[in-house]
Amino acid sequence: MKTTKLVAMALLLIAGACMSSCSVSDNEKSPEQVEDPIKDITEYYIVGQVKEGDNALSGVTVSTSGLDAVTTDENGQFTLTVNEQKEYVVDFVKDEYLQASTSIKLAGLTNRSSVAVSVLMTKKAKDATIADVSQNVLIESNGNTGETEVSNVSDESALKNVSSVGAYVPKEVVEEGTKVSMTEYIPEVASTQVGQQVSTPIMAVYIETQEGSIVASEENPVILSVNNPAEAGTAFQNVTVLKSSKSRADEVLGEAVYDVNTNSYNFTMSSGELDGNYEFRISSTRTSQTTTNSLIKEGKVDNSGNFEAQTDVKISYTASMGWTYVTAPSGELAELVKNAIVAQEGAEGTYSVNYEETTNVSGNSIMYWKAEGKYDTITYSFPLSDNSTITATLKKYTGVTFSYINASADQHSGGTSTSGNAQ
Repeated sequence: MKTTKLVAMALLLIAGACMSSCSVSDNEKSPEQVEDPIKDITEYYIVGQVKEGDNALSGVTVSTSGLDAVTTDENGQFTLTVNEQKEYVVDFVKDEYLQASTSIKLAGLTNRSSVAVSVLMTKKAKDATIADVSQNVLIESNGNTGETEVSNVSDESALKNVSSVGAYVPKEVVEEGTKVSMTEYIPEVASTQVGQQVSTPIMAVYIETQEGSIVASEENPVILSVNNPAEAGTAFQNVTVLKSSKSRADEVLGEAVYDVNTNSYNFTMSSGELDGNYEFRISSTRTSQTTTNSLIKEGKVDNSGNFEAQTDVKISYTASMGWTYVTAPSGELAELVKNAIVAQEGAEGTYSVNYEETTNVSGNSIMYWKAEGKYDTITYSFPLSDNSTITATLKKYTGVTFSYINASADQHSGGTSTSGNAQ
């Protein structure tokens, strides 16, 4: 009996000693520390969508100097991952389409933030042969069918029949058998950096000749023409014509004259070959107000009380990009005004971009994260010849700011934190 009591007391003493030892061991244990890949690896994202008309365009090669090219997916979307905040010239290429190029400037971003751009691309028109040069020629672009239409006409009064954009060509300046293609298009966004006074195209045309040429002269000028869709007399205040090339800056050719008889904007070419990109631009005033604290999503990764680190933690969120009208332009010139806005802001419409970050969280720590959207409220004003104006307002989602904080959950030490807002 006495022996049994002694054994029981011994077991209790051993258990107490074990509990005391285990408690000391837990208190002395340190939380596992892991590297933070979000903080230590600097990345910024250029995201965007490419469209043809109202439809997403897949298979477009998107590239910029120093990076591997990417290809737009079935939604026309792409992401370029860069590690420097600077200006990037991004090129968009697809077989049988006009090449596009946009300048995107990254500045003042936090790590893992993004900037968005929307791009419109146009398929090249099929060519037509000028077989009969015994008469003057009217060349038109049919944007609906993608065809180039050539017809014989008596004189330049035929320009009143142009449905969108065309060219009157005297018989003396064209070689028989010349193949010509005329593609009407809206130019891509030249730059994401925009001033208050803006010159932006209402229409552009790309002309390409083969097996012959069309060369204007003083005696026999070529007339480029854009139809005015409003009632005769209602027109833009000024229309300037530029010829652009990928190899040099835009060249100002002169002013297009509004002709009330043909109800069109006509530019007379008295020299030079009819070949290349021609833009009909109007002036506008653009004002913009930026909002940067539109919350998209926030959350936390709670690893408090756990001395082992969590690795490969996924953080995901979805953000809207692109733009929509708050107040759309109205009136007979509305479609040309919309062209001018698209040429400056990118393809109309919004789309969703999915983001996912992979990180690690140390033991006994909590990670708090937040994704905030940036958008601009933009107002345009276009002057008309009668001193009235056409206005429009739009909301444009321009990018996402990502930020986070890693905080220690150790209540004894008072807590420490590391911020993810590194530039």
